[in-house]
Amino acid sequence: MSTEVTESQFYMWRTLFAVAHADDIVTDEEIEFMAHVLDDVNFSEEQTKILKNDIINPQDIELMFDGITSEKDRLQFFDFARDLVWVDGDFGAEEQSVMVKLHQKHFKNTNFDSLIGHVSLELEGDSDASITAVSKEDVQEGGFMNALKTFRRSFFG
Repeated sequence: MSTEVTESQFYMWRTLFAVAHADDIVTDEEIEFMAHVLDDVNFSEEQTKILKNDIINPQDIELMFDGITSEKDRLQFFDFARDLVWVDGDFGAEEQSVMVKLHQKHFKNTNFDSLIGHVSLELEGDSDASITAVSKEDVQEGGFMNALKTFRRSFFG
C-alpha cells in the first residue's frame, strides 16, 4: 500500500487493536492478526509505535471509535472486527457486548439521508414501464421518507 494512512483509518486500526483486549485475553491468533496489519499497512513510524503500544496496553474502545470520522472507515472497521473477534474461534460475551455498543454508536452517528443520496435505485424490466428512480434532489428536498414515498408512488402507482 503506497498511500498514507489517514487519521480516521489510523483510529479504525487503533479501535480494532483495542477490541482485541475486550475479553482481557489477547490470544496468539489475535496477536498474529495485529502483526499482519503492522506488516501490510503503510503506517508512519509514529503510527507504528503507537499501535505496537496498543497491542500491549489496552485503549478505551469507544474513545478510539470516536476517532473514526469517515463512515467508510467505520464500515470497514466492522468488516475487520468480524474477522478479529472470530480469529481465535471464540466470540465471547465481552466482545459481543462491545460490538453491540459500537454498532449502536455507529447507527446513532450515521446520517442516512446523506448516504441515500449516493445510492442509485434502478430497476430492470419492461422498457414500457414508467418507473422513476429516486434522485439525490428528492432526498435533499424532503429527506429519506420523501424519497421513499416518491419511489413507492412510481413503483406501485
